[in-house]
Amino acid sequence: MEPYVHRRQRPLHPYRHGWQHYTQHRDGQHHGHRRRSRRHTLKQQRSPRESLQRSTRYLRGRWPLEIARQIAIGTLLAAALVFVVCSIWGLLTILQARNDLRGAQSEATSLAVDRTQLFTSKGRANASLQIAKMQRGTDNAANLVNNSIPLHVLSWIPFVGQQVDGVTSLVNDFDTTSYQAGTLLSAVNELVKASHGTSISLPLLQILDLRVHQAVTALSPLDRGSGLLIGPIASARNTFDGEITKITGLLSTGGELLNYVGPFLGADGPRTYLLAGENNAEMRDQGAVLSWALITANNGTFTMSHPASVGKLTIRHPAHFRLPFGTAQAFGDLQPEQIWQSVNATADFPLSGAVMAAMYHQRTHLSVDGVIAVDVIALQHVLDVTGAVHVKGISRKEKVTPMNVAYVLLHQLYVLYPKGYEQNKRHDLVSAVATAAVDRMKRHHYDLAYLVDQLAKAARGRHLLVWSRFPVLEAAVTRFGGSGSLTAQSTSVVHLAIESAVAAKLDWYVHTAAFYNVSIDANGGATITAKIVVGNTAPVGCRPHYVCGPDHTNSFVRGQYVARLDLWLPANTLAPGGLSESGLTLVRPVKGVNVMPGHHETLLLTGFIKNAVKNGQFSLQFIPQPGLWPQLTNVTFSAPGWSVSGPSGKTWLLKVPVTDEWQLTH
Repeated sequence: MEPYVHRRQRPLHPYRHGWQHYTQHRDGQHHGHRRRSRRHTLKQQRSPRESLQRSTRYLRGRWPLEIARQIAIGTLLAAALVFVVCSIWGLLTILQARNDLRGAQSEATSLAVDRTQLFTSKGRANASLQIAKMQRGTDNAANLVNNSIPLHVLSWIPFVGQQVDGVTSLVNDFDTTSYQAGTLLSAVNELVKASHGTSISLPLLQILDLRVHQAVTALSPLDRGSGLLIGPIASARNTFDGEITKITGLLSTGGELLNYVGPFLGADGPRTYLLAGENNAEMRDQGAVLSWALITANNGTFTMSHPASVGKLTIRHPAHFRLPFGTAQAFGDLQPEQIWQSVNATADFPLSGAVMAAMYHQRTHLSVDGVIAVDVIALQHVLDVTGAVHVKGISRKEKVTPMNVAYVLLHQLYVLYPKGYEQNKRHDLVSAVATAAVDRMKRHHYDLAYLVDQLAKAARGRHLLVWSRFPVLEAAVTRFGGSGSLTAQSTSVVHLAIESAVAAKLDWYVHTAAFYNVSIDANGGATITAKIVVGNTAPVGCRPHYVCGPDHTNSFVRGQYVARLDLWLPANTLAPGGLSESGLTLVRPVKGVNVMPGHHETLLLTGFIKNAVKNGQFSLQFIPQPGLWPQLTNVTFSAPGWSVSGPSGKTWLLKVPVTDEWQLTH
């Protein structure tokens, strides 16, 4: 039924005379009203006493309730009107703030996508402009939401206020992040400008260290969670929290590195380090140690001296160092406390570094503060920073560059010096390349930030490893991932090493593929089956003899590759013949690797982990062997009777540690 409307009805008339009158209009009931003029005349004719009595009767009737209802309705209408106005106004404010944030986010995304610009002065200048634009955007957005009256009004409304507070905190958190980015970049710029050659400004390094730790303190609480937020606000919050977690993780790692760098560079007094040169053509767990040098550091300046072959450090008796039982059982026959080429057969570089320091002390009666192991790939990263170098004795015309350094050191020099008695000369030339790179740092400008980035990449691939005799510094280098400890981040580790067992340099020709099948049973136990394929691309009749053999001890054909296969699995793995070594379980096949030129060999290993699934989760961390050619790695995962979320059938080249995680529910 249509509502009833008077012929000359005033605005809001149905609501002005009580509930009954409102229902008459609502239900379409025809009714009339006495003319105002008559009521007004009657009212004027009444005496004060009559007016009082009439008012009393009125108040005793149903009209006070109707008046209260009218007031409530009016209040609700007014509140609704205020809510609508504030909502529209607040939405316009948020939209404007979002536009400012979009500009800031665009600059931040550009920085994140192209981080390489941070490694040149020109790139950092451009990054400074981007961060300045980002700060203007976030400042404008923060001012809009913080000074918005309608948003303050809406913040008092339950649930709506939580959404408004979510928007406000997100904008302010973005503003805080952009401010910290500008502060950190400024500190980096100052440090790079004040550092030259092989000298680094320790005061500015300390300032950068302080800024990094302040940034971690400021940014860590910004991971707030979405809570009761909904829709796009919750999505934006979760995205921001994910990014801020990554950023604080990187900054924390950087802080650990900075904690180490100052003392390493002699901030607390002179330091001496043994530099161990590792050969990737003759692999142990890392490359065999064939050359060495000394690095001295004091008050921020470092130098390298005494490069030579390890033949000059030969010792007649094992160093006074007690190997752990599992390590002695697995590698004792290689005499790792006496033979430099065997010292890093174990995957635990904190142990290898300590043994090398003991061996050096026994030979020279001098102590070192730490050991730095570098291989050809690490040297390649250094040459990326310094540029090409010319080394007398390698080639009159050709320079050693990042592109050819592996070929020159691991193939060309063997052709140039094919005889066994000439190898000390070759070792000296390998050391000379590293020395030339350090000397070039002194004479030519290089970007310190780029050097740090390249060294960090080398460390992630285990091509650069560091041991310190000071426990505090060793703990710091372990936390930032440069110690070479397999269990620094996790005990659920898988690490495969193919270790040469022939007196030759055939790893230049060796390629490895590992296929892991992981199966979870109904009780949460994990069976890991590893199929390892080792390929030998050495040509038939391979030469020279020093590279290709045979050694007539383990190999009897030119190019025949003989090696040990060591597979480290998680610490609680049960496996036939398994040993506890380096904090993990070491598994080996019954027979070693024996591959003829142009052929490949397949070996199978297996292990079982009881109660592997914990709290519905299972994970494995795959850590690479730092060879010349990354291992091809494949992982398949099955769990009959479980609902599984996680990767399966993934294949990749294992260059840096990779963690696979699976979520399982019955």
